[in-house]
Amino acid sequence: MQTNEWLVRREAVYVPAQMPEAVQEQSVELDYVLPDYYPDFFRLLHCSADTHITGQELTDGVLQYTLRVTVHVLYCGEQSNTVQAVTQQLTYTRQYQIPPDAAALPDFRLTAEPSYMNCRAVSHRRIDLRGAVRIRIRGTGELPREVLSGAEGLHVQCRAETVRCITQVLRTQKRFVLSEEIRIPPEQPALLSVLREQTALSISETRIVAGKLVIKGEAAVSLLYTAESGIETITASFPFSQIAEQDGLTDEMPAAVRASLSELLLTPESENDGNIRLMHCDMQITLHCEAVRTGETALLSDLYSTVHPVTLQAEDIPLLREPAEISETFRIKSSLTKPDSVLTRVYAAWAEPSGIALSADPAQETGAVLSGVLHCCVLAADEADHPLMLEQDEPFTWALPSVSAEQELPPVTVRSCTYTLSGSDTVSLQAELAVSGTVLKQGTCRLLTEVSVDSSERLPAEDDYALRLYFGQPEESLWDIAKRYHTAPDAVREENALAEDTLGAAQMLLIPNVK
Repeated sequence: MQTNEWLVRREAVYVPAQMPEAVQEQSVELDYVLPDYYPDFFRLLHCSADTHITGQELTDGVLQYTLRVTVHVLYCGEQSNTVQAVTQQLTYTRQYQIPPDAAALPDFRLTAEPSYMNCRAVSHRRIDLRGAVRIRIRGTGELPREVLSGAEGLHVQCRAETVRCITQVLRTQKRFVLSEEIRIPPEQPALLSVLREQTALSISETRIVAGKLVIKGEAAVSLLYTAESGIETITASFPFSQIAEQDGLTDEMPAAVRASLSELLLTPESENDGNIRLMHCDMQITLHCEAVRTGETALLSDLYSTVHPVTLQAEDIPLLREPAEISETFRIKSSLTKPDSVLTRVYAAWAEPSGIALSADPAQETGAVLSGVLHCCVLAADEADHPLMLEQDEPFTWALPSVSAEQELPPVTVRSCTYTLSGSDTVSLQAELAVSGTVLKQGTCRLLTEVSVDSSERLPAEDDYALRLYFGQPEESLWDIAKRYHTAPDAVREENALAEDTLGAAQMLLIPNVK
């Protein structure tokens, strides 16, 4: 029986939230004198930098982080075709003041990428390098949002939707050092110097056992190095298994894990004959873990009173749901040309994405577009066997129809990079980009956020009737019919002996008055 006591129940649900991306820039300056055992600087081939965020800490709204920049300069000495590599590490400590409206976000993700790197020879023994690194800061996570879960009194009728969503998110990080050895096989020449290293991390299994998160993955390391006979490559894969602990973990909770590399340290070891055939590899890896608890709850999607006017406020609420696997690939082709040169061989080719951004797809109602720039590099040789570099930036856009523009995606990686000599001065390169990993799914549900009932007013007098006839249409819902005539859906169902909430065929209905 309805009463005049008005009661509204509310419930908090987690909705995805994010801070607009902030960008900081760190200048990089290096005045470097070649050691005595290096040949004189004669011809610059390539200048690049690897960037890693090695640590971060949030204290009183201030995010402090450490940036590690590893500078690589490839050059040739005079009257020599051997590629020399200069490698230097630079470390910077920076701060960022979190905006007050983003201070409650639980996760801040930092990525760093070179903006530009320029190098020149001041003398035959001295190199001057100037550049900049761009640091992107994103605050992400979830925040509670109150919606209506029930209401009683003042003759109201409520329609509830059973919604499955995330009710708790547990985050933790596990840092560890993976120490392995890379041995050059006998059929390959010994190593003189490392020209480039690349590490790809992947997660193969995550499961919770006895309240602990068990994580299995793999680190694949590729080295491009100089040997007496030229330039060689070697790859090695190292599996790893780690356990992350977090209070509140239970076995039925699904989890998402992403891995990031904070530092890679390569230490060569000489054999008795002086040749280097062994590299000690120390990788500092951080595992970012999210375990979620999901549940079903009844939330109001509509409400009306059979006696009084009602004012509603409804919104499309984005809800976080259980983790799901995502695996998308995209191919990019590029043609790199070296005018006035005759290319005779290619030693290696690689590509690096930068400036990644995700936005809504303007051509579709759903989906997103991922855009960025792919920096393509080819290390080749001309007819005189002189090493040379070809570089080119390829802008790209990548449509992802199954992705929301608000989602936090795994990093974009280059799964493969193949090449062919397509002319005397041209190399055709094809790179396969991949977005692969586990993400939290998102869904949208229209829910009530506010309601007010004007108990001092009554509905128009023409709504006062004992019984009304209405000719219902197929697929018409009893809720819509009852709301139109300010009666109760249960009363319409009982009066007409209906079993379903939707009409299966056109039929005459008796509409009772429940006031």
